[in-house]
Amino acid sequence: MAKTERCTVLGCEKAAAASLDGVSFCQEHFISTCYKEIDRYAHLVREAGFRRTAAESMHHFLTECTRQATDLSQHAEELDNLARARLLDILLSAADLSRHLRRSPRKVATLLLRLHCEKPGRAWEEETKTRVLSRHGALLECQHPAQSGDALLVLRLDSGRQALARVVWCHQKEEGRREIGIEFLDCDNFWELDWSAVETTV
Repeated sequence: MAKTERCTVLGCEKAAAASLDGVSFCQEHFISTCYKEIDRYAHLVREAGFRRTAAESMHHFLTECTRQATDLSQHAEELDNLARARLLDILLSAADLSRHLRRSPRKVATLLLRLHCEKPGRAWEEETKTRVLSRHGALLECQHPAQSGDALLVLRLDSGRQALARVVWCHQKEEGRREIGIEFLDCDNFWELDWSAVETTV
């Protein structure tokens, strides 16, 4: 019988639920460690001496943190409402913090997507297309009343690839349509482009 992996925090005997940099944590210690690191990096970016080496470390942590938090929120058994709320808060905090790291190139492109929102009382799904891509998100057309902060599951119809995203702004257009800006919470290069070779086209 395979041995159950345990949380590596001293004195904790709970089963591991996630990991950061190869270090295993139970659900409770993963959440507390993420909050501690997010607070540490939030303090660092406010300092005048914030360096590239710290930015690289921060990017690595945020990528791993969002990936693990997303996986835990979607697949962990016996996850109570408080833990789910904390994991969502971690994802949103990590996305906010990541804004300090980049202003990526933009590319005008049309890709077909399916958007799915599961917000209670306002669930919806639609097929739409992109207008502008960035490494960390996109500008899209949307028929439904999406609101800033809404979480979306985004599916590429050309490749089947999917990722979690958050609506960061909305703009009402004519005939009930709107444009929305989204940023990804758990994916670093959803569009699978070589961004070092992409010139901004907007």
